[in-house]
Amino acid sequence: MRLLVSLIFVFFCSLASADSFRFSVSEIPDSLKKDAFGVLRFSNVEFDYISEKSGVEKQSYAITILNKNEKQLADFVTYGDKFRELKKFSATLYNANGEVLRKFKMSDIETTEMSDGLANDRKYYFFHCETPIFPFTIHYEYEINWKNGIFSFPIFYPQSSYSLAVQNATYQLSLPPDLKIRQKALNNMPENPDITVEKGKKIYKWKVENLKAIESESFAPQLRTLVPMLYISPESFIYDKVSGTITDWESYGKWVSGLMYGRDVLPAAFKDKIISMTQNAGSDYEKIKILYDYLGETTRYVSIQLGIGGFQPMFASEVNKTGFGDCKALSFYLKSMLEVIDIPSNYVEIRSDRRNKRMFPDYATFYETNHVILQVPLEKDTLWLECTNPRIPFGFVHNNIAGHDAVEIKSEGGRFCQLPDYPDSLNVDKNSATVKLREDGSASIQAEKEYHLKVYNDFFGLNEKKKNEQVDIFRRGINLPNATVNSVQITENKSIRPNFFISYDWQTTLYGTKTGNRLFIPVNPYRNQYNWFKKKERKYDIDIWRGFNDIDSIFISIPENYEIETLPMPVFITTKYGDFRSIVFPKEEGILITQSFYSPAGKYQLAEYTELRDFFEKINSAYNSKIILKRKERN
Repeated sequence: MRLLVSLIFVFFCSLASADSFRFSVSEIPDSLKKDAFGVLRFSNVEFDYISEKSGVEKQSYAITILNKNEKQLADFVTYGDKFRELKKFSATLYNANGEVLRKFKMSDIETTEMSDGLANDRKYYFFHCETPIFPFTIHYEYEINWKNGIFSFPIFYPQSSYSLAVQNATYQLSLPPDLKIRQKALNNMPENPDITVEKGKKIYKWKVENLKAIESESFAPQLRTLVPMLYISPESFIYDKVSGTITDWESYGKWVSGLMYGRDVLPAAFKDKIISMTQNAGSDYEKIKILYDYLGETTRYVSIQLGIGGFQPMFASEVNKTGFGDCKALSFYLKSMLEVIDIPSNYVEIRSDRRNKRMFPDYATFYETNHVILQVPLEKDTLWLECTNPRIPFGFVHNNIAGHDAVEIKSEGGRFCQLPDYPDSLNVDKNSATVKLREDGSASIQAEKEYHLKVYNDFFGLNEKKKNEQVDIFRRGINLPNATVNSVQITENKSIRPNFFISYDWQTTLYGTKTGNRLFIPVNPYRNQYNWFKKKERKYDIDIWRGFNDIDSIFISIPENYEIETLPMPVFITTKYGDFRSIVFPKEEGILITQSFYSPAGKYQLAEYTELRDFFEKINSAYNSKIILKRKERN
C-alpha cells in the first residue's frame, strides 16, 4: 500500500547547537558506549505548522559511528513527493578528535525516482557517508517543505536502531493555539510536553536523553516496544484537497470509506458477465472462488502511490479496463464484483508484516496500516482474501496477515478487528527417509518432505523454481558433506490449508564416519542446532513470535557385516516452552528414528531464560546424538 509508513520517520531530535558542541569521541560518556555501534550525540527537529496544507520541518543531528558494524547509521535518506520537498541540506564529517575532515552540500545528494510502481511520484534523497576512518562523526542539517496537506506530524523516534545510544534528543512543534492534536507516547516518552506561547503560536517541546544502546538478541521484543516513541496528529486536516477529521478508528473508517464513494460502478456488459460466470455455482462460497480466480487470471499488481492514490482505490471500472491495480484497487474491484451478485464484503486495512502484528486500538494513525485485503462474511465462516497475488490459495490467511490487527472499513465507520491465525501445531515441517547405508559410510536415501501452512508459505513458489534451484534448496537442508540431490518431484495442494509434498533422492559418501571397525551415524541429518539461546545471559524478555511443529521419521538399513553397538536413549521433554520426543530403536534389519519437536509461540520473562535455554540445549543434544555400529566379529 503506501510507503509513507517506512520513511516518515525515523527522526532524531535535540536543541543543542553544533557550533558549541564538541564532537570528540572522548566526550561520549562510557555508559553510552556500552553495547553501542553508534551514538546519536545531539539532534533537533522543529516543525512549524503554517496551515492545514503546509509546514516547514528543520532538522539538525550528529551521530558518531564507533565501528564499521553499523556504519549505515551514518547515511542520510529521506523522500520527496507532491507533499514533501527537500529544500536545504548540508553535512560535516569529523574525525575521532572532533576535527573537520570534509563538508558536503546539496549537490552531493543523490536523487532517485526508481520505483516498482506504475504510478508513483516519489523520489528518494540519499547521501552515503563513506570513510575508512573509525570512529567518526557526521553532522547533518536539512530542511523540508511540507505542502498539499498535513495529516500527521513527524514521528519522534530518536533511538531508531539496535546498538544505537542517544545523548540528547528534543522535538518541537509550533502550532496554532486552537489546533486540536492527538498523541500517543510510548515507553517512557514524556506524555506532557513543555508548552510556551511565542509569536501567537503554541510551542510544544519534548526531550529525552542518555538512552543506553539496546543490544540485539534472538527473539527479543520488537524495538518499538522498548524505546521511547511519540506519535502526534492534528484532529482535522486536509490531504490532497480532501479534508477530514479523525479521532479514532471509527472516524478513520468513515474518512477512508468516503474516498471510495461512487467508485464501485462497473460496465453493464461486465455485470452481465459476472452473473453468467456464477449462475451455475451451488453456493456463495463457489461464486466467490469463481470471481477470485477470475481476478487472478485477468489482473496484475502494480503499486499506486500518486497523491491521494496512496489511500484511495482506483475506480473499479478502470481496473476492469486496464487489468492492473494495487492492493487497494484489486480488493475494491473484487468487492465491486461481489456486489453485482449481492454478496456483501468489507474492505480491510491491515499491516502486512511477518512479526509486527499489533496496531494501536486507542490511536488511529495512517502509519499503522500498509496493505488492503477483502473480508467476506459467510454464514458459517469468514473469508479473508489476498487480492494481489493469484498464486495464494483461495482463503489461505498467509504469514504476513495471519493473526494481525486490522480495520474493517464501512460507510458507518471503521471497526478494529483481528484476523484469525492457525494453531502452531499445524505449521508442520515433516521429513521421512529410508537410508541404504553401506559399509564405507556412504548411503543412498529416498526422501519425502511435507510443508504445511506457514512452512508452506515460507517456501511459496517452490514448485515454480528452476530444477537446479529446487535441488539447491533441498541440498542446503542436509547437514552432511558431499550430498547430491536429484529426482525432485513437487506436488502443491492449494486448499484453504495448503501444503507441499516433495519426493526426492539424495546420496552422500559420508553419511557415517568410519573409525576402525566402527561407524558413527548421525541420528538426524535434517535438523540444525538451535543457536538462538547460546548466550548464558541476556538482557531482555523472550518473544518467540511464531510456533512450529517438526516431525521426522528415518529408517536406516544396517550393512550386512555390522551390528548395533550403541543407540541413544529415548528423550521425552514436556514444558510450557514446547514438547520434544526422540526414540531410536532396532526394527527388522535396521534402525528406526522418530523425532518430533513442537515449539509454540509465546512470550516469556527474562527470569525464565535459564530454564528455556536448558530446554533447547537438551533438544540440541538429542539432535546431535550418534548411533554407533560395530563390525561383526568373524567366527
